[in-house]
Amino acid sequence: MNWKKYLKTGLGILITLGILVGGYFLWQNLFKKLISPDTENTQPTELPQKLKLLSNNEISDYWVNRVNNFIYYLNPLGQVIKIGSGGEELVNSQTINKFNNLKASNSGVLALVKLNYPDAISFSIFNTATNNWQALPPNISAADWSPTNQEIIYLDDKGLKIFNPDTQKTRDVLKLTQKDLVLNWVSGDTLLLYETPSADTPSSLWSLNLSTKSLVPVTKNQSGLWIKWYPNGEFGIKNHNENRSPVTGIINKAGDDLTNLSFITLPSKCLVEKEKIYCAIPKLIKEGVLLPDDYFKKSVYFDDNLYEINLATAASKLLLENSDIIIDAEHLEFAGGKLLFKNRYDNKLYSLSLE
Repeated sequence: MNWKKYLKTGLGILITLGILVGGYFLWQNLFKKLISPDTENTQPTELPQKLKLLSNNEISDYWVNRVNNFIYYLNPLGQVIKIGSGGEELVNSQTINKFNNLKASNSGVLALVKLNYPDAISFSIFNTATNNWQALPPNISAADWSPTNQEIIYLDDKGLKIFNPDTQKTRDVLKLTQKDLVLNWVSGDTLLLYETPSADTPSSLWSLNLSTKSLVPVTKNQSGLWIKWYPNGEFGIKNHNENRSPVTGIINKAGDDLTNLSFITLPSKCLVEKEKIYCAIPKLIKEGVLLPDDYFKKSVYFDDNLYEINLATAASKLLLENSDIIIDAEHLEFAGGKLLFKNRYDNKLYSLSLE
């Protein structure tokens, strides 16, 4: 079946599932099948008019400062570069070792960076107000920002703790011996915890009430469990495997499964923005690909189309049909009315006009 023809006809008829989430309706069976041509070719020299390359440099990752609206990124050496109205500026030349990932604070003034992975994991904070680094205490294995302020919850060799970068004070939350965890601080009192995603290892999702210290299981023994929470919304994107096949779905703040989506993508390839979801959706996921492991190992790359999906109406809009440029998009963000993303094919930062 010709996928272009299918999208033109199939997107005209949306089969919705009436599940109300925070005042919005979710959907199901949005896409029936995603088919792709072979993607092993070179990138074109000219981009589509609405797509812009923001830097000629490769990036490890980036974030947006919501106070000054500047974009910051780490280059492969770990140096910090700011993209502003006057172009690019190197704001910190210090290099870092073995970058793994970063998470920006709610305001984007601070960025939490995980480095020295996997040998001797450590965490540092980059402050865009001072353009300086601040190391966190040693022996931290996982961390996340508060959704409402600039506090950090982290897990070290003794348990869960909360650190305030402004006061430099730390308070204990809960003694915990489990080390290989991912933390999602989803609301003031709720922390979600689950094991590092792997298709070969069943993982359980737990919800911790930070006030009462009550820890309860939400979902048990799902392989490849991977969740990305979006503080501006009421829910998150979840991926797991059923019979070694990936399933993409929606969860709420309680960690409850709300619905499975009939298209397959990964949490890092989506952005929840108020009443809309923006997703980079692979045209084809070849049989035998093991997710998320092959994705993390960079042994698989995708050829994506980008979509905007309205939660209230279930209407979808094709934003970028990349027949001329191969895009494997991850880490989607909004800045200046444009959709930003990193392209895994060339490790560069792009912006997409939605007009």
